[in-house]
Amino acid sequence: MRERHITTTFSASNLPNFDAELSGLVKEQREGSSKKFSSKRSIFDHYERELNQVSDSQWIEKIDFRLHVPAISWLLAIGVRYQLGRLPKRNQFPFWHPPTQIDAETLRTVWALIGISFLNSYYATLLGQLLTFIAREFHSSTASQGLVLGVSRVDIIPALILLTLADRIGRRKIILFSTFMGGLFSTLGAFAPNIYLLAADQVFTKAFATASILLIAIVSSEKVPPTARAWSLAALVIGSALGAGAAATLLPLAGISLGSWRILYGVSFLALFAIKPFSKYIQESHRFEVLSKEVDHKPVISASGKNRRALILLSLATFLLNVFYIPASQFRNEFLSHDRGFSALTISIFTIVTAAPGGIGLALSGRLSETRGRKVVVTAALILGTGGLMLGFLSHGAWIWIWALLGSIIAPATIPSLGVYLTELFPTKYRGTANGIIGVWARAGSIFGVIAVGYLGSTLFNQVGTPLALMGIGPLLLAVLVIVKFPETKGLKLETINPEDSAFQEE
Repeated sequence: MRERHITTTFSASNLPNFDAELSGLVKEQREGSSKKFSSKRSIFDHYERELNQVSDSQWIEKIDFRLHVPAISWLLAIGVRYQLGRLPKRNQFPFWHPPTQIDAETLRTVWALIGISFLNSYYATLLGQLLTFIAREFHSSTASQGLVLGVSRVDIIPALILLTLADRIGRRKIILFSTFMGGLFSTLGAFAPNIYLLAADQVFTKAFATASILLIAIVSSEKVPPTARAWSLAALVIGSALGAGAAATLLPLAGISLGSWRILYGVSFLALFAIKPFSKYIQESHRFEVLSKEVDHKPVISASGKNRRALILLSLATFLLNVFYIPASQFRNEFLSHDRGFSALTISIFTIVTAAPGGIGLALSGRLSETRGRKVVVTAALILGTGGLMLGFLSHGAWIWIWALLGSIIAPATIPSLGVYLTELFPTKYRGTANGIIGVWARAGSIFGVIAVGYLGSTLFNQVGTPLALMGIGPLLLAVLVIVKFPETKGLKLETINPEDSAFQEE
């Protein structure tokens, strides 16, 4: 682990500005009455700052630090140098850091979870990305495509079993097992002889990927401080977006020949070798280790009135959200190819150009949800993001790109600001099971959406753009529900939100 140094020369008149404990990127503590400072809490594995006088009018500040995050330590070091070199703003948090201090172990855990999210998102995205090319080889109609997408959404049933099991034996075991099995089944998709066997294979692929992705969010929320939960979820979603982006980047391969879409499924085999390097940085949260000993096997739906209300509220919320966003994702390539005449290469470029800026919305949402509150962020994202995407499906020419870009920047802000409720509103011993039940309703919404769009697109409208826009009514209704019924949980400890977890005391 390489030690890095930052040296700054300053005048004696500026000493008071340097001779004070920092409380931004690093929370310092002074060593006695000296001019040496060490880290009380930060992302560093080692940190020391010392002030030395070299003349009557001149001082030197020397900062020594080590940090280790696989593959990106060098990049973080650049950000650290920049932030600690900005004297007036040293006590502020940089944009890439949560608005609170976290330790090195937590940062490595979040980074490993981002990597696992990348892999699972790649598996889960392939069917939607490739369906229009798969349908050409198997001569499938739009209605058949909608049916296949609908059938693939029953993945939540086996995923629910895995999530319930995770509440009993541990999240880490299920995450790693599911990520491996998801990659294995995704690889088998390359050998599917027809669209229906491919759909069956994808049920299992997506079940494992879904279970892993939901558990990753739970582990992250349990691991990070209260004021970093939305930030960590935003970081995980960025990892998932990059996984989906990898599939989009490889999409031109699907247009080489009639069956070349199989290459993208075959690439999943490589992901199996990436799991082990991440696994050593993923540990069970201390919260789960303490509270899992008190599991009483009582069904979450009858555990308490609070849990029932949260379960109903979030089930309805995810249903309304997925009525639009899942078919919008799954049928986007069909819309671009069939309705607007885009080529495979143009679709790939469109996806990258419009999806990449989504990281802006994710990053801002993660921070604003922690500083401004969840409700205001999710409401604005639902109305503005959904509205932009709806207009994109009704547009032609350059306006498709403009509205899609606007919607793709704002809409992703919904994910961390709304998704954080899935872990916050339930106690530890029910968290996995509750997410599985909510997932069932999320899948119900997506099944309704994809079947409705597929049916309307092949009968009443003979195109999918207008049906997709109509489904946008779901998230707009959800915005009203958030304003009226959702609690504000910004900055609250999980034990405050869930008194059932009061046995756990943070260190």
